[in-house]
Amino acid sequence: MNAFDVASFNTAVDIAAGKLSELLESDEIQGVVLERPNSLLAAARALMVGPKDSFDTRRFADILDLYIRTGIKVNSRGYMARQFSSVVPVSAVFDMVSAMAPQPASYYEAGQLANVADKLIAEEFGRLLGWEPGRFDMVTTSGASLANMTAVLVARNRKLGNSWTDGVSAMGRGRGRPAIAFGAESHYSVSRLAGILGLGVDQVVRMPLNDRRQIDIDGAVAALDEAKARGLDVFCIVGAAGTTSVGAIDPLEDLAAEARRRDAWFHVDAAHNGALLVSDRLRPRLKGLELADSFCLDAHKTLFVPALCTLLFYRDPEAASAAFPEKHSYVFDPVEDEMSRFQSGIKNFECTKRPAILNLWLVWALFGRRFFEQKLDFLVDLTRQAHDHLAAQPDFEVLHQPESNILCFVHRPAGLPESQLSALQLALRDRIRAEGRYFISKVELDGSTVLRIVMMNHQIGLSDIDALTNEIRRHAREIRRDWAGESTRNDNKPHIWTVEKTC
Repeated sequence: MNAFDVASFNTAVDIAAGKLSELLESDEIQGVVLERPNSLLAAARALMVGPKDSFDTRRFADILDLYIRTGIKVNSRGYMARQFSSVVPVSAVFDMVSAMAPQPASYYEAGQLANVADKLIAEEFGRLLGWEPGRFDMVTTSGASLANMTAVLVARNRKLGNSWTDGVSAMGRGRGRPAIAFGAESHYSVSRLAGILGLGVDQVVRMPLNDRRQIDIDGAVAALDEAKARGLDVFCIVGAAGTTSVGAIDPLEDLAAEARRRDAWFHVDAAHNGALLVSDRLRPRLKGLELADSFCLDAHKTLFVPALCTLLFYRDPEAASAAFPEKHSYVFDPVEDEMSRFQSGIKNFECTKRPAILNLWLVWALFGRRFFEQKLDFLVDLTRQAHDHLAAQPDFEVLHQPESNILCFVHRPAGLPESQLSALQLALRDRIRAEGRYFISKVELDGSTVLRIVMMNHQIGLSDIDALTNEIRRHAREIRRDWAGESTRNDNKPHIWTVEKTC
């Protein structure tokens, strides 16, 4: 069949390599090009029309052009929006190799190198944590949402006895209705867990934040005590090492101590900031992470490899197999041997799993830990410089001290009524995104919409931050002129601005 022709494959590789090289070499400042969905639908549909009996190089090139045009420009200095990283190019090449010569990573017989790489990367991070070799475990998952669910499922199964077979009993440990606790700005994958695991969303304790948007430990103790008085048995406390909104790191040592005092499991969602472990200078910011019963980090965020690649660590190696007790004969052998001891299938939800760990292992093998350290140090320093630059501007207000590479701020032009501040930030995000030169995001803090930048690209410099602030000012002037004109057209009737609810 022509679809499997080697010559066609070689041609396709040459076309793709040329287009990707052009993308990497481009110095154009561009964030994202948004196209209307129906227009894009029509363009994609048109590419499905035509002869199908041979490999059409022109159509293949057009499909790649369409994909690249509509993709996020993570390699551009204009991209500052989200926690999607520019990737080490050689790891993307390896992604192609692993697609053509697959190693499904859950079982050793099908994914030999992938399962070995799990062990090697775990050893590297174990040393950074100060954990004793062989006394902890790590499995990879497809994203932190799945890792958080898996870890809390382990906590439920270990803390609530026969919950896997008998269901979640209101008398789980004879101490009340089972519940979990997490910070007020935890990622939505954490807040969904009570419903997913059958606890009930009313069995949730939201721990309050301090002025740095971290969990306030005194407030947390009070909230946990109040929950106990209401008949809730908190069996799992979830902290964050890098909240999605501002990148805040919770007081991990204090939370670990509180979890021990209450006989609760302590899990840390370190999807974003867990990678700070690779930096000698930044690692102290994660003090207390080594005390967690479990934690996860996303290598596809701040270790710069293709998505999805999440590492889920357990301080007790026996805990790793507690998430999914069932075993089926078509994948599991009745007696463990040297091969089955290496595989992770029993420890994670996925059966067929991409060998994403190999991208991280490849980059580590080629460039070493120092590569990751240097890039992370640079991005965190750049974020601090952006903070200081914006704080020095009379018409900007920074909203927190950045702990990693995330910064939230507002543009507050002179004379702007406070009632229009949130609406202006949302309109700014929309205008900037629509123009396509810069791509920034927004988030809601304390009921107000604010702007948010995430430094993921090492090519960005302070001059780009300065250029962005000028773009924001220009758009703000245009937006306020439009508002004034609309107000005049409406006979000066009060205008109600609708602020989008953000997560």
